[in-house]
This record gives sequence, structure tokens and C-alpha cells, in this order.
Amino acid sequence: MANKIIASIDVFEPNQALLRYGVYAARHLKAHLSLFNAQHRSIVIPHNKSIAGYSSVEMSDQKEKIKKAKVRLEKIYNQISEEWDYTTTQFHTSIVPEWKGDKIFHLIDEVQDQHPMLVMLSVKSDFNLMNELLGTPETKLAEQVDCPVLLIPDDAVFSEILTINYLLEKDKPLVEVMKEVLFLRGLLSTSTKVKGINIIYYFGNDPKVVEKEVLFKKNLITRELGDELIHFHNLASENIEESIEQNIHQHSTNLFAFPNRDKSIMERLISNDNTKRLILKSQIPVLVF
Repeated sequence: MANKIIASIDVFEPNQALLRYGVYAARHLKAHLSLFNAQHRSIVIPHNKSIAGYSSVEMSDQKEKIKKAKVRLEKIYNQISEEWDYTTTQFHTSIVPEWKGDKIFHLIDEVQDQHPMLVMLSVKSDFNLMNELLGTPETKLAEQVDCPVLLIPDDAVFSEILTINYLLEKDKPLVEVMKEVLFLRGLLSTSTKVKGINIIYYFGNDPKVVEKEVLFKKNLITRELGDELIHFHNLASENIEESIEQNIHQHSTNLFAFPNRDKSIMERLISNDNTKRLILKSQIPVLVF
């Protein structure tokens, strides 16, 4: 369903900001909101046990957890459906036990089967070298699905989206840039306080060359969308990560968006602006195209 948003939630520790942003996005994009629960589709199996060695007592305990999870999901649904009528739920359980951690791949499968316009997930700010190199469930989702992924920090506080920073990729085709900017514009608040979309870029050390390269896209984008809500900013710095952070604070940004960068381990070691780093270090909602 093209006008569907899938919001993956933990029914036992729901990210309230994610639920708020889910309703907000569904309302602004005129979409159905599907509350997806797969937290208890997996069963924790100790490394010294096989699936066949799982006891009936442990299986019974899992069934009780699933029962409680369904009750909690229903409670969350009742809460959210009062705010947005077009809300549904998806609850998944497995017939046989599965390894803990497999749940993100079930979500990826659902996204690939249903083709939603957006998928949402809570993300823990857990930046370290191992996570940057190997990834986390959240970064795997962002890198493997075709639709935009909106990641909400688990300690985030909901706020209307008044300002969006969008990282412009040098070689990205104009038609894709336009499509992404239009999507972001749909997420902007209708408040009179809205500031718009800051399109930020860094193409090299020569400002004249950079401006010439971006001028064509700039003229077409502002001609189609107007120059009241679209603003261009050259980061003018080799330290992309630091410049992005400064730009976010300078413009009181509510949402940071950028293209997916699925890189090899060697590329991540020498790259300053990869998907994992930007996701895991962000303190505001991140949207990955």
C-alpha cells in the first residue's frame, strides 16, 4: 500500500515520541498508520542450547509473554486510534523459536512485501566503533529497504517539524532530489512559525566550483517549490560531521534527512559521513532515503 506508514514499536517500552511522530506523519502525508509489533517474535536461546532443547516450561513462558504483548498492543492502538482514525495493528509470533535479533529481518521482510511510503523505528544512541563498522538493527533497516526510514531517538521529545536539514548528494539525479524534497515538504508543519527546508551541501574546497555545480539544481528546485521554504547552505568545511552538527544547532533543526550510504568496512573507515555514524550520533529524528 503506497499510502501506508509502518511504525515498529516495543509494546513493553513504547517510545512515546515515535508514536506522536507516527500520528503526525500519517496526518501530514494522508496515510494509514500501521503499528507493527515483532518484539516477541524472537525467543532468547542461550548459546549452549539448540532450538530442539527448548523446554516446555520455557515455551509456556514465551506464550505468556506473547499474551501480555497482545494486550499492551491493543492498549496502544486504542490510544493512537483516538488521534488518527486510519490506524491498524500488526502482531507477529513465530511457530518455532528463533534467535534473538532476527526480529529486524522480519520487519525488513514486511516492508519489502508491503511497500509502504515510510517505515519508522526507535533508535538507541549507541555510537561506538563496532556499531559504526558492523551496524545495528536500526542501521540495517535504513540500508536495506527501498522506502524512506524515519528513526526516532529513544529519548526524543516530540515537536512539530518547523525546520528540516537535507544533505544534498553531489551526484544524485535531479529528479530524485526533487522527489525527496517534496516528500520532506509534506512533513513540514502548517504552523506560521515554519522555517522550511535547508538544503546543505559540500562538494569540495573550491566555492566557485561548488556554486556552479549546485546552481542548476538550485534554480529548478526553487522554481518548482518557491524560495520561501527552500534555502541552500554550503557547509564549506572538510569536517562534514562537525559542520552538519553546527548547522543543525544553528537552525534549530527538527529533522535531519540524507541519502542512504551503504558502504564497505574499508569505505566506512575512511569516510566522514556514512549512514551509521549519522544515525547513531543524532539527537534529533533522522530520515534516511
